[in-house]
Amino acid sequence: MSAACPDLPLVVLPANNLVRAGSRPCAPVEAALDDAVTALEALHTELLNPRGARPEEIRAALESAVTATERLAALAQVEPTDAAALTPIVPNHDYFGVRTAPLDDARLVSEVTVVLARALADLRIARLTLNQQAAEVLSVIQVLRGLAPRDAERDPASPETPAGPAPVVPAQDELTRWVITHHFYFVLNLAAAEAVTRALARNKDGETEAARDALREAAVYVRAFTAAMMHSGDMSAPCYDAEVRPTMSPPAVPAALTGRTQPEHKAFRKAMRTLARTWTDSFDKLAANAPEVALARDALLEADLQDIEQHITITATLVGDDSSIIAADDAGGSAIAMLRTMRHTRAADYRPLMRFGDNVTLLGQ
Repeated sequence: MSAACPDLPLVVLPANNLVRAGSRPCAPVEAALDDAVTALEALHTELLNPRGARPEEIRAALESAVTATERLAALAQVEPTDAAALTPIVPNHDYFGVRTAPLDDARLVSEVTVVLARALADLRIARLTLNQQAAEVLSVIQVLRGLAPRDAERDPASPETPAGPAPVVPAQDELTRWVITHHFYFVLNLAAAEAVTRALARNKDGETEAARDALREAAVYVRAFTAAMMHSGDMSAPCYDAEVRPTMSPPAVPAALTGRTQPEHKAFRKAMRTLARTWTDSFDKLAANAPEVALARDALLEADLQDIEQHITITATLVGDDSSIIAADDAGGSAIAMLRTMRHTRAADYRPLMRFGDNVTLLGQ
C-alpha cells in the first residue's frame, strides 16, 4: 500500500501520544517559537476583530504568522528519523504517510512544527470562515506553548542550529491538502486526548483550577480539529469524488479507511468515554461547588457534539446520500445516517452532564 502523497516525507508522531515537551528547546528555537506565538496572537486578534473583518490586515497578519512558523519549523529541524525502519501500525498511517516512534523533545518539536507550519500555510488559499481560521490559529498557539514549557530545564539534545534539511513545501492541490490537514488533525486529537486525561486526573486530586484549565485547553483543541476537518474538505464534491474518495477504498487500499481505526482519534474518543463514565456529577451538582469547572466541562462536551454535527455537514456536502465507504453492501445505510446515529448516541451519553442536554432518544433503546 502506498501513501496518498508519496512525495511528502513521512510524519513521525510520538509513540506515547504526547505532543507536549518535558523540556525547553535551545535558545534560538525558543526565540523563534516566541516570535511565532506573537505573530499568531496578532493574527487571532485580527480574525476576531469586533469591528469586523479587514481583509488586507488579515492577509498581512496571516503572512507574518506563516513566515514566523515556517522559520521556526526550519530552525527546529533535526536529523530525520529512519522512517524506513518503522512499520505503520494501521492502514490509515500508511495512507497518510504517518509513522509512530519514541521521540525525544528535540525531535518532537521538529516533527510537530512542520505539521503546524504546513497547515497554516494552506490557510492562505483555504476557504474557511473567520471563526474556523481563528480556532485553528488558537490551537497552534497552545501546541507551541506546550513545546516550550517555561518551568522546565533546557533540552541538552536540542541543536543550536538546524541539524536537518528544510521542510518540504507541499504542492497546492486538494489531495495534498487532504493529507496535510489530516496530519494537523491527528496532532490536535492527541493534544485534546492528553488535556482531557489531565483534567480527569486533576479533578480526582481535587485540583480545581488545574482541572478547569485542562478542560478549557481540551475544548480549544476540539474546536480546532473540527475546523481542521472542514479545512481538509475544502474542495468541490466532484473533486472529492474523483480525486480523494477513490484513494481510500479498494483497489487503491486493501480495505476501506475510516476514522474509527485512526489511533489518534481513538485516543481522544477513549478519553471522552472515560470522562462520561467516571465524572458523572450533573451540571447543577458540579456547578454548585465549582461553577467554572462545570462551565468548562460543558463547553468541552458541547464542542464534541458540534464536531460530529459538522462531520455530518461536510459529509452531506462531499458525499451526499451515498453509502458509507465502510458500510457493507447490504447495510443500506448512508454515510450521513451512520454519523447521525453516532451523534445521537453521543448526545444521549452527555445529556446527564450538560447544562442544556439533548433530549434525543434512539429507537430501540
